[in-house]
Amino acid sequence: MEFLLGGASSMCAVLFTNPLDVLKTRQQLEGELIAKQNLTKRSYRGIRQSFLTVVRTDGLRGLQKGLPAALLFQFSMNSIRLGTYQTVDNLGWTKCANHPSLTPLLSVFWGGCAGLVSATASCPFYVVKIQLQADTSGSYTARFQHHHSGTVSAFVNIYRQSGVRGLFRGYPASVARLVVGSAAEMASFSVCKQFFLRYQVFQESIVLTALASSTVAGFFTSVLMSPCDVVTTRMTNQAVSANGKGLLYTNIFDCFLKIYRSEGIHGYYKGFVPMYLRVAPHTMLNLTFWEFFKGLHEQWRI
Repeated sequence: MEFLLGGASSMCAVLFTNPLDVLKTRQQLEGELIAKQNLTKRSYRGIRQSFLTVVRTDGLRGLQKGLPAALLFQFSMNSIRLGTYQTVDNLGWTKCANHPSLTPLLSVFWGGCAGLVSATASCPFYVVKIQLQADTSGSYTARFQHHHSGTVSAFVNIYRQSGVRGLFRGYPASVARLVVGSAAEMASFSVCKQFFLRYQVFQESIVLTALASSTVAGFFTSVLMSPCDVVTTRMTNQAVSANGKGLLYTNIFDCFLKIYRSEGIHGYYKGFVPMYLRVAPHTMLNLTFWEFFKGLHEQWRI
């Protein structure tokens, strides 16, 4: 049940946050491997311009590009991630009664482990989601677009071109992204939840506690995960050769190095604003729905 509740909560959250994910993907791919001073024309500068560009080129429906794949990704990723973490927490492995100072480290460790497992299960859906979100009918500065007609078509095209390996393109970067993000999110959420529950107003409201705790967790997640997120997007969307090998990046280290040499530190934080505006409310909605669903489950079980 823990796995089902985790997946259901994330699917509810992504319905609200997918448009920001589209803006983030477009910003991360704009000016790929081009120095900032040489990027004279930008279609996705800032939230407002990015929003208007998407609406002008793809209509309002463009803000929900890749939504079916995003729903599948969130369910496969968070059902395992949150379910695994909740199971471990129920077993008492995230706390150390004899040494309370070790509790945050245990939360980081098990959050990272949960992220590792979930990255493996959700990677194919993430690949499809990114490629669909990057595609546009208007002029676009990304180096490559895959032009899939839909979610099913994307899975078929990727498999025909590169086999199963194509569905796990950028897997090491995806693992790094989710391990860092999950460790930061779950650890900070757990610590903040314990802190807020010291106060009466939070003890009386599960939703208020989840909202406050997940707001802080979203901030730490955004700051720490952004470099890995950019690298994952770049590796996932890059063009490939006839034998399925990436034409821009050979591996995660090559991608990190090329971004730094071409775009500097700034390149690792492209799309940071829409990412934060997405991650913070997504974390807030996801963990709030999670706490709410767990509360309902406890009531019904009783």
